[in-house]
Amino acid sequence: MWLVRVSIDGLQADVKPGATVEALAKKLGIQLIDKCIVAVRRPVEPEKVLTNLFEVTTTKGRMIIRLECEKVLDGWRRAYKRFEESGIRWVTRDAAVFGPTLTDFEPSRDSVELRQYEITLSLAGFSNENTHLVFSRKLHESAYAPPRGCGVLGRVIYGRHLVDELRLGDRITKIEPIIETREAEKAVIRADRSYELREPVRVYTRLGIELDRSSPVGGELTYNVVGDGTLIASRRTSRFIACDRVNVISLVNEKLDHRVRGAVTVRNTGINAGSVYVYLKEAPLSTSHNIVGRVTEGIELADMAAEGDRIAVKISPSRLDVLGRTQQEASRLLKVHGIKHVRARDSSDRAVVVEQDPPTTLEVYGRGEVSCLGVSPSQVVKVRLFYKEAPSSVKYFKRVTGLDLRREGKLTVYFTTPKMEMVLFKGDDVLAKELMPENVPKRQVAANVIGVTNAAKKFAGMIGVRFTESDEFGPTAERFEGTNIIGEVVENHDALRGLKEKGVVYLSEAVP
Repeated sequence: MWLVRVSIDGLQADVKPGATVEALAKKLGIQLIDKCIVAVRRPVEPEKVLTNLFEVTTTKGRMIIRLECEKVLDGWRRAYKRFEESGIRWVTRDAAVFGPTLTDFEPSRDSVELRQYEITLSLAGFSNENTHLVFSRKLHESAYAPPRGCGVLGRVIYGRHLVDELRLGDRITKIEPIIETREAEKAVIRADRSYELREPVRVYTRLGIELDRSSPVGGELTYNVVGDGTLIASRRTSRFIACDRVNVISLVNEKLDHRVRGAVTVRNTGINAGSVYVYLKEAPLSTSHNIVGRVTEGIELADMAAEGDRIAVKISPSRLDVLGRTQQEASRLLKVHGIKHVRARDSSDRAVVVEQDPPTTLEVYGRGEVSCLGVSPSQVVKVRLFYKEAPSSVKYFKRVTGLDLRREGKLTVYFTTPKMEMVLFKGDDVLAKELMPENVPKRQVAANVIGVTNAAKKFAGMIGVRFTESDEFGPTAERFEGTNIIGEVVENHDALRGLKEKGVVYLSEAVP
């Protein structure tokens, strides 16, 4: 019987026609994750299509322009090469102009209004022998004598900052059309584990992601998002898929760069802060997106994913997740990866690691060692948070404690006294300005609930825990209208008693 040569996640094998993806994966020792999609690339030649995009290389750098005036597109294709090696003819506050060269355009006597980064052709002296390429630096109007019927030729869509940097002496070194390679219809198809293999194909079951060490905080959040080995396509556009599994208030700006196909980013601000994006097409630099990595294999899975689909993910390097583990467990994990383990405070095997230095996986790999601060398991307060009842306040609490990025958080005591039967923790004054009332108590506050003072009160952002119930005051000693109830302490309540000002409490979320 003849066999079919196929590959799955880069591994090749010969199979009988009709064998399933599941059978082949089992044969090669590849574990398939339930409910995750599969992509299959069939042996179909891609189609090359000429676009209206052109790459312009100058002595200052590379730009991409898009021609938007169809009337002169054919004439431009005949003439664009003549602008190569042309230098800056003049530069003003309004425009940078290259040329001249000969074209076959017919000049007009029209005045042209150009917005910033738009381009036009100027037939100086109404002569096609003096055709110039004009890059607009600001909104302005001028008698450029453009080709008849085409005032605005197009615009710069990539490398716009270079327009403002062009000076006398700069020149165009090269202009090339951008040819788009399009997949032939059904070259890549969506499948599942029951797909039958009847022709030479490449099968992808996992999205491989290599993290960028320039974005350690964004990388740590990415580990959180795909902690179960999957990424859910919460949203999809023609340009990206996004996973909104984790939502934070904001992240520090790390690596900022152009988002090419296969780039993986984390949004660092805005309503979708904390969302992870996988790019299917190129997008310009954005200060609201940290570049956290790149897809190394299986981009076809992202191409095929629809909203709600689950994609299996393999991240490199492996996460060094020591927080919440015992010192002994941390030692075993770090030894496997060749990382030196330094034990701090409680160094006993059973002590729980609540802090690490450096704080992120990628920084630990870079340094080659990590200091793990341990405490007794009885000193880690377990909390249950009310996500549905107080979503905004819970997000605030997780940001202040560090639970938005790590499994172990901490709070510093602001005030406590045995007579008040509560303990107060300092929050974040700036973030607290957005804390609107939510999940406000009605009649009584039970013991061991966690509260946050909302923006209706002077001490907004204060976090507190009551040791006794009250029908008048919330966990932060505010009346009910100024209190948002965000969770409850479910284990190790005694760790909150006997604390002193500036003392530290460690906490983690209880397993549901």
